Amino acid sequence: MGKKTLLYELYKNKAHMGEFAGFDLPLWFEGIKEEVISVRENVGLFDVSHLGRVIISGKDAGKFLDYLTTNDILNLEVFQARYSLICNENGGIKDDIIVFRISNNEYLVIWNAINHEKNMKWISEKISNFNVDISSIYEKSFMIAIQGPKSEKILKQLFNEEISSIRRFRGKIINDYIIMRTGYTGEDGFEIIGENKGDEIWNSLISLGVKPCGLGARDVLRIEAGLPLYGNDINENINPFEARLDFAIKMNKNFIGREALLNIKINKRRMGIKMMGKSIPRKNFNVYFNGKPVGYITSGTFSPILNCSIAMAYLPLNININDIVEVEIRGKFEKGIVVDFPFYDTKKYGWRREIK
Repeated sequence: MGKKTLLYELYKNKAHMGEFAGFDLPLWFEGIKEEVISVRENVGLFDVSHLGRVIISGKDAGKFLDYLTTNDILNLEVFQARYSLICNENGGIKDDIIVFRISNNEYLVIWNAINHEKNMKWISEKISNFNVDISSIYEKSFMIAIQGPKSEKILKQLFNEEISSIRRFRGKIINDYIIMRTGYTGEDGFEIIGENKGDEIWNSLISLGVKPCGLGARDVLRIEAGLPLYGNDINENINPFEARLDFAIKMNKNFIGREALLNIKINKRRMGIKMMGKSIPRKNFNVYFNGKPVGYITSGTFSPILNCSIAMAYLPLNININDIVEVEIRGKFEKGIVVDFPFYDTKKYGWRREIK
């Protein structure tokens, strides 16, 4: 038996359940394919309360987070969110996170559930020179994600017109709930964080026609969007440049791991592979180029919107987009083409889409 989120009772008998990061969570409700398509074309609802959430506050909160993480935190405006990384001294990725500035000296940090204890220990070791307080809130709060092109329209029915004024990677506090517009599906979407009446919000969204979705759909959606999952695609032996997360690195400031990253040598990078058949590459499957092993798969799935299998892989720098590679799947060599992220047509899918 794993840990339970505050919303567990709402779906424990309505979903196919499974364990993830020590939590009992829904893997799917109606079905992974149906839930993926709903998020891409309409809207979907996720319980992401398992994600680690900590409040970092105090006079040096901004300075501490700027030192702890790779992106620029000091220039965050109040109610602005930013994707960042925590690195170790060798430049390896300890976690990828979202930092949201609540007020002048108060920040919400959201990180991967699997890393919660590790991260709490890490920041407690690095805090000695800073005047800050750290408070973990994930145990006493819920976090709901609403994802898909119709998420704004739906949420306006619960939280009025204020929702429309929230831009991407911004947020507001409405009725004591922190509401942010980020997401981990590639689509437009929002997160609601609060301590009370999470069950009412969940049930209200379902009554408005929002399809509940599980971790199975979330995994397919994030792979389609080219978004890495900690423990699969990134870890402490992978650096941000290899993972192609250097947009979240600001080398003009001091942060843990900076010196190592200044001198690091890159010999591989995270790329996409679109398979020519429907066999699904899985984690640690080998990738071949011209008959020689050159890399390995970190995440793979079948994409219902592309009607083919897709994967992320670390490949050497001499392999480029449109190159043909082979993946060894159950003793057979299956062909695929190297592509960039996201896998889908951004004119049709994703938050940048032209067709609404």
